[in-house]
Amino acid sequence: MKRPFPLAVLATTLAAQNPATIVESTITTDDLAATIRFLSSDLLEGRGVGTRGDLLAREYIATRMQAVGLRPGGAEGSWNQPVPIVGITTAVTATLSAKGSQGERSFAAPDEFTAVAGSAEAAPRWQDAEVVFVGYGIDAPEQSWDDFKDVDVRGKVLLVMNSDPENDPNRFAGRTRLYYGRWSYKFEEAARRGAIGAIVIHTDPSAGYPWQVVQANHGRENFWLPFAEDQPTLALRSWATETASRQLCALGGHDLDALRAAANKDDFRPVALGVTVALSCANTLREFESGNVLGVLPGSDPDLKDQVVVVTAHFDHLGIGKPRNNDSIYNGALDNGTGIAGMLAIARACAALPRAPRRTVLFAAVTAEESGLLGSQWYAEHPTYPRDRLVANYNIDGLNIWGPTRDVEFIGHGKNSLTDLAQKVAATRGRRLEPDSQPDLGLFYRSDHFNFARIGVPAAYLKAGGDFLDRPEDRRRMKASYTTVHYHQPSDEMAPWWNLAGAVDDLQLLLECLLQTASLDQPPGWTPGDEFEKRR
Repeated sequence: MKRPFPLAVLATTLAAQNPATIVESTITTDDLAATIRFLSSDLLEGRGVGTRGDLLAREYIATRMQAVGLRPGGAEGSWNQPVPIVGITTAVTATLSAKGSQGERSFAAPDEFTAVAGSAEAAPRWQDAEVVFVGYGIDAPEQSWDDFKDVDVRGKVLLVMNSDPENDPNRFAGRTRLYYGRWSYKFEEAARRGAIGAIVIHTDPSAGYPWQVVQANHGRENFWLPFAEDQPTLALRSWATETASRQLCALGGHDLDALRAAANKDDFRPVALGVTVALSCANTLREFESGNVLGVLPGSDPDLKDQVVVVTAHFDHLGIGKPRNNDSIYNGALDNGTGIAGMLAIARACAALPRAPRRTVLFAAVTAEESGLLGSQWYAEHPTYPRDRLVANYNIDGLNIWGPTRDVEFIGHGKNSLTDLAQKVAATRGRRLEPDSQPDLGLFYRSDHFNFARIGVPAAYLKAGGDFLDRPEDRRRMKASYTTVHYHQPSDEMAPWWNLAGAVDDLQLLLECLLQTASLDQPPGWTPGDEFEKRR
């Protein structure tokens, strides 16, 4: 008869191992697929904010968190952090029209332009408003760059480029897009300047997605956190195709290409196009509540358990919208059913450890990411722990559905010490950690980790690599087609060809990064000189 293995010896043996290797086998393709299949089913109707699908997704995530052994992270033993939402549906009542010295023209929505509310005003409009081309629309003193100079744009409609200058590698990080290049910054700066509206010029390269993605937002309900009385807003926020923008400039006798070339020089000054525009809309408002689902794994170290590492993934998608190929449910299987599946898998692995990480780990399934990162913004502004105790954030937004890769991309590469940690972890696993392969898209500013960075928390997320082990050319082509065909479309559905083995590899790597971060003697820090360093 065999003598039982002493439990004390077993515990000592386990503790001596890398904690991630003890539990990483719990992350499986079947577990991920089951979660994704439910969250992206038609029953949840695209998980639109404030819908039945929103409630179902939150309840499902909370029950899964409870099942794996997390504790409720909301107030009074709740799994939910309420998030107040203002929903605004904008209808164009008189389409965009423009006139200048070279004639008049009307533009059709949403084929040539889109318009959504930028405030709670009931009937926003532009009435013979002057259009001013403001280049990149950037005021960045630390870059010695000011597109506005001393020009007063109050009461004007601004025509602005959706990017930042790339000509000088010593400015604006060269090809790496900073927040100045994001469309959200353009609207924010226009509001700060007293403009009544802004039109962002859409191009596929500058946006990183085709016009159909912009069109999908037109006419649907858009969401905001409650407007603060001292918060500057725009009456209307608009996008226009490159062709429509070119025609708008031509009405005043201007060439768009020449204007854009001039805007790449630091002596650029805003150009009044000699064009006026009119546009009328009607807004329907409703106030309601969504929520962030919070689950906590308490830390095990008496001296470090009050410090918190946050893992985020958004559960929302676009709900029911404009039909495409007779399908009106925007299921959001990849974006971000996969992210929630990954977060829950990592939570289960962490909870299965024989000893919890030294620091507390907060798992936050956040709402309204697709509506402007609202759930994570609300958490960052109303954290459930003191802000200075939030030491790091790992965000999961879309997993690898195309198959195993030798590499993995790190969004936020070099911005903080999480980069070096992930580099070492990847190397021990025979993989390469690569910087963002599309730095011009500004991905660091486009998902929920950005709101943690804005309050000084070192943040990052891992993104699918491109060096595929199997049929690399085919896999890369399939991956590229996601953005052009399926991103923010009803066709973002789970498919039989999905290969989640790459997702498992990436999540196991992320798990090890998380566990090491949660047990470091010193918390992560920003790289000296980084744009978010001072916010810490």
